[in-house]
Amino acid sequence: MKCLMTRTLFATLCCLLANFAQGAPLAQVDPSQPAYRQPEDMLLTSDGQSLLIANRGTGTLSIVDRLQQKVVAEWQVGRSLIHLTPLAGDRLLALDPVAQEAILLHRVDSQLTELARVPLPFSPVRAAASPDGTQLVVSCVWPRKLVQLRLDGDQLTAERELILPFAPREILFEPTGQTLLVADNFGGKLALVDMAEFSLQHVREFPAHNIRAMVLSLDQTKVLFAHQMLNSLAVTNTNDIHWGLVMSNDLRWIDLARVLNPADDFYGEGFMHPIGEPGKGGGDPTDIAVIDADQAIVTMGGTGQAGIGKHESYGLFRTNVGTHPTAVVVSPEKDIAYIANGFDDSISLVNLKTAKTTGKFPLGPMRELSELERGEKLFHNARLSMEGWMSCHSCHTDGHTNGMTSDNLGDNSFGAPKRILSLLGKADTAPFGWLGVSPSLAAQAHKSVEQTMHGGKLADEDAQALATYMASLPLPPPIDQLQGTHDPAAIAHGRQIFLRNNCIKCHAPPKYTTPDLYDVGMEDKERNRKFNPPSLRGIGHRDTFFHDARATSLRDVFEVHGHELQVDLTDQQLTDLILFLKSL
Repeated sequence: MKCLMTRTLFATLCCLLANFAQGAPLAQVDPSQPAYRQPEDMLLTSDGQSLLIANRGTGTLSIVDRLQQKVVAEWQVGRSLIHLTPLAGDRLLALDPVAQEAILLHRVDSQLTELARVPLPFSPVRAAASPDGTQLVVSCVWPRKLVQLRLDGDQLTAERELILPFAPREILFEPTGQTLLVADNFGGKLALVDMAEFSLQHVREFPAHNIRAMVLSLDQTKVLFAHQMLNSLAVTNTNDIHWGLVMSNDLRWIDLARVLNPADDFYGEGFMHPIGEPGKGGGDPTDIAVIDADQAIVTMGGTGQAGIGKHESYGLFRTNVGTHPTAVVVSPEKDIAYIANGFDDSISLVNLKTAKTTGKFPLGPMRELSELERGEKLFHNARLSMEGWMSCHSCHTDGHTNGMTSDNLGDNSFGAPKRILSLLGKADTAPFGWLGVSPSLAAQAHKSVEQTMHGGKLADEDAQALATYMASLPLPPPIDQLQGTHDPAAIAHGRQIFLRNNCIKCHAPPKYTTPDLYDVGMEDKERNRKFNPPSLRGIGHRDTFFHDARATSLRDVFEVHGHELQVDLTDQQLTDLILFLKSL
């Protein structure tokens, strides 16, 4: 009996050790239970049998048998999953922006285990693996950081960080792995990063914002971008919206060699698919999948559509899919595209030969949505605008701002484009707009949809849902905290300079704004001279300043434009004042 018990104990111990070696077990979730999963990213497994889906709303990973079109398992991986990166050996890396973690996972059929977790800086959004699979890089929006991870077997460690001059999002290794391309989350900047030194080589700029996809062509000689372009010279009337002059949505094919050479013409030998045409806009492109050497499919999150385009052939073959498509993958047979729909918890199937949607299946039943969740759907809905050219998100990227100017009747006139304001942390800073014309967020929602976007009458309940969502948008932590540059002594000195110069007249704490209009010695092109001061909270996350974006740094606000200082400041005093502002 004793020998039998010993053998049983030994077998149990061996089993536990084997499970430990394979990874920590994860909790399985019943996919038949109502939830709001909000699928955000999707991978096709290396054997082509399964779809792996990252769910932002629940932090789960759904495993789908693509041929049977059914969920075979759902695993609780984190608090929110927004991105998946495929790795060798049936492994993948998942990003959790809420827990601020990179999670290394291993999949065998429908089983999922955790191999490692690594803490990350605030707001991780994208990861990319080097061609040899040994290095991983993660982009983090608000700290403006890249984090280099080392993958050694099943061990994952953070090695180095790099601070960029803009907020990064999409990242892509070029084929040799020597250079990493990094796209701006808000504007049109593109960084080239030397991976040997993990250092910034160069920053290029091109006319774009909301760069939401960046992939290599099949032969790896071109880079495909999906983005938007806001024309500050156009006005938001029905004519300019109809012709796509105000907001265009684009799928671009750019020669990789030209992208990698800062001295070369970025657009040389390039090609652009307009995602939209008069009468039929294609607001908010979200993802790209390459089909073959000449074709790609792009999803339009704002209009709930997908479009197939051929290189050097204008126009897209479009089809309706689900609500707010977020990710697309192409089957190994190149006959079907699978599209994850972020706001209706489903997967759509598009026939790539006919460019028609042939079906849709659910990831599970959806629960009833809250007013805030309905507001988020409306915020990203380009169908609220005339012909579907733009959504609220198109200008207020992730609730923030693309930093550009727009001539949009925000001041009850055309002819004086105004800088697009961030919505983050603005719930208690009424009135809204540069001239303070909207007394509430609901009033501003009516004005934006009905007058700027020309989308027709907005129902009061929809305006309130939009207001509830906008009021929920939090400020990120101050940039000095996120970048580890917080200097209490300098900040205290800068605060005294702020007080001595009576900056609190317009920017009174704790909101660092006031509800009145002030003449600060500037006027717009319509001769308006009095403006409502934007809150200074979160100012370190902005790149342009003043009503017309004339200043491109906080130092320029004072050194070039002499903004409201009572006395001249020494260089050190100005530095401390700026450090104080960045701490807000």
